[in-house]
Amino acid sequence: MATSHAHTPEVAPSQDGLMLALGGAPLHPAGPPPDGAEKRARKLQKQEAKRRRDAERPPESFERFRILAELVDEGRQVVEIVDHKVRYALVIIGALNAGVFFLMSRAHMFASLSQGVKPWLMGFLITYAALTVVFVFYAVDCLRPRRLRYADVMSANSGNGEASALSSPRGILFWETIAGYELDAYRRAWSGIHMDQLNAEVVVIAHQQAQLIRAKYVALGRLYQGLAVLVVLAGVLLAVYPGSALRSESPER
Repeated sequence: MATSHAHTPEVAPSQDGLMLALGGAPLHPAGPPPDGAEKRARKLQKQEAKRRRDAERPPESFERFRILAELVDEGRQVVEIVDHKVRYALVIIGALNAGVFFLMSRAHMFASLSQGVKPWLMGFLITYAALTVVFVFYAVDCLRPRRLRYADVMSANSGNGEASALSSPRGILFWETIAGYELDAYRRAWSGIHMDQLNAEVVVIAHQQAQLIRAKYVALGRLYQGLAVLVVLAGVLLAVYPGSALRSESPER
């Protein structure tokens, strides 16, 4: 009698068991993808490191030229602001002088003054007129055109290859030195220019411009100090002169 053997299902070996049988290491289960917060933290660390490198490194040639050009442009704006302040001061001086002239043109008021007051008044007016002339001179000195006399600073090198010549200004960025070139020479100067030479020239322009602004501010400060004196003198004159005329006329009535 044939005996029947029970059929037992074969169990497929697991993937880890197969890797062990082949002599390999078991596979580790795939973990979750990296968290978004970790990615952001690594990105912030890289950005911070880049900022530190940018803060410590010297500026490149083009960056230096752009900074210097913006500095020169800012200097031009300061010059325009100073000139506007001078014009405002001249408007105020003109208004004061108009008031004083209108008051002094009243001949009957001047004739009514006593003989002891007239010399003091004339001396007061002469002082006021002299100070007006002086302070208008300061205004003209502040507004007058100034040249950035830096032609002597510019190096007249011929491109001989020396290190000093390769980094010295060539005088091709400002009209004072540009006007000294012939057209062909100016073209040749531009064709052989280096970034270091441009930066060196803008440094000279910015420095000379700063000296110009300082001179204009000195004249502007004197002008506004004088304007304050004129305001006080005009106020005293406008207050005292009519009062003295009225007091001189009152006994005659």
